[in-house]
Amino acid sequence: MKSLSWAVLGMISACCGAYVPDKIDIYTEHFPPYQFLGDRGEVVGRATMMVKLLMVQAQIDYQIHVLPWYRAVQQANESNTALLYSLARSTEREQHYQWIMPLCELKVGFYQRSGSVKPVPHYSLNNLKHYIIGVGTGQPSEQFLQSEGFDKSNLVSLSNLNQAGGLLEKGRIDFLFGAQSFVEQMAQAMGTEHTWKMVLNVPKLSAQLYLAAHKNAPKSYVEKLKEAAQNVQSAHLNRITTCHNSQYIQ
Repeated sequence: MKSLSWAVLGMISACCGAYVPDKIDIYTEHFPPYQFLGDRGEVVGRATMMVKLLMVQAQIDYQIHVLPWYRAVQQANESNTALLYSLARSTEREQHYQWIMPLCELKVGFYQRSGSVKPVPHYSLNNLKHYIIGVGTGQPSEQFLQSEGFDKSNLVSLSNLNQAGGLLEKGRIDFLFGAQSFVEQMAQAMGTEHTWKMVLNVPKLSAQLYLAAHKNAPKSYVEKLKEAAQNVQSAHLNRITTCHNSQYIQ
């Protein structure tokens, strides 16, 4: 049924020359301060602001859904007009999406609670394999650790990375591996910003987070979004922030 719907949309686009939906669904996850639910239940945040400006510029009605990341990805894949943010752009994902607009830059690293374990003069991926690491499940960060030889004996996969903060404080994990922006925001919320520190940055995982469209999204629809994105970026260039200067991720 899904493939039939896409075929119909393709026929409409081919016949009419330009297909743009009246209303679309946009999916994301809780990732403050870039996207989160505000006091009134509306989706707010710095990345969300950019997405909303884009939709106003494109003159397309929309609804933003905040879901766990796995579900957000699955839901976005169900419709070829749905959008997804904030998605880290990578070589593995390049062909699976159409990349509409960059939102911010992401840095990822290992965090330790001061005094929780005996410090090592120089941390590396190899010596960190001797410790228990908390990481978000299904994230590129988890996949990266697995590709580097980390396994179930030293990885604690968490569907909600916020849980890792409590585990780190209780000594249930030795290190937390995640986006600098998200971890530092979480530490601030927990009042632990002076006791948590990044001990190893992983430049290989640095990436830009994007608003992305389905790989089979109608061509005219994508062109309209990209044109609107150029206008938004030109008018609001100074508002495109970098994650490591303020704030997760994914």
